[in-house]
Amino acid sequence: MDEYKKILVIKLGALGDFIQMMGFYAAIRHRWPEAHITLMTGKPFIRLAQQSGYFNDYIEDNRTWRPSDYIRIIKNLATSGYDLIIDLQMQTRTKERYYTLARLWTTKPFQWASLENGYFLIKKTHKKWPLTWGKTEEEELPFSAEAPTLSFCRAHPDVLAQLPQQYVLMIPGCSPDHPYKRWPAARYRALAEKLADQGIYSVVLGTNAEKSEIDLICQGNPKTVNFCNKSSLMDIPEMASKALAIVGNDTGPQHMAELSSVPAVTLFCLVTRSSAVYRPNVTNIIEREIIDISVEQVFQTLQSVWHKA
Repeated sequence: MDEYKKILVIKLGALGDFIQMMGFYAAIRHRWPEAHITLMTGKPFIRLAQQSGYFNDYIEDNRTWRPSDYIRIIKNLATSGYDLIIDLQMQTRTKERYYTLARLWTTKPFQWASLENGYFLIKKTHKKWPLTWGKTEEEELPFSAEAPTLSFCRAHPDVLAQLPQQYVLMIPGCSPDHPYKRWPAARYRALAEKLADQGIYSVVLGTNAEKSEIDLICQGNPKTVNFCNKSSLMDIPEMASKALAIVGNDTGPQHMAELSSVPAVTLFCLVTRSSAVYRPNVTNIIEREIIDISVEQVFQTLQSVWHKA
């Protein structure tokens, strides 16, 4: 079973989910060090995956519904001769549609693995001729993820040159489709003012999706550094590692920052509490609604975690 030479790993996103699987990517590479491993993922994550060194090749899948994209992907699954396909997305699109269509198309037996409670459940598919399903056998392969890391990411020197000596990294954005996950910008601003009173800068990350919020947070406060559209995903881990602490919403960049050893405070409402990550350096503040989290609560939590560090 361990003699796989050509492996495909499927993980499409979103960013936070992609990051949380870093420990599995590393474990797959270290378990099959000589295999040619291809990653199927969304375009925004390919550069990050390239830097990791875990993969040999990449297939772009942005989860569109265009027939041409579907045909391209299914054809690749069915005809590329993979010995093992590892489905880390584990959603209807992959575990049902991709698996079923690839199985219908292919004339070569293949093995499809999905993650089930700490082991890979491998389906061994046999097909005698194109229009016959044949049988499917299942086999368990015990599998443990390694500790996830983004230590391979390096920030651009121009980014590092703009960082103050002592700062809290703020990540106030999240998907525009999930406003209930956003702690109000006015509260981030009030938090930045409290930090400034202690002589601590706030470095505020984001993109155009949260530009107005970042402008509000930074307005009139000389101890804030506005990093809207001034950094990339590759910069975040090193920026986090140099911070006094990190505070942010339940969003991909925040989960990237959490992988540093720096104290991180992440804000949740009850709806999203299942996304909370529990690591020694991470403190999760969870209230019924995100607006129920007070500025003083976050400030006191930040002070307590960085004093322990």
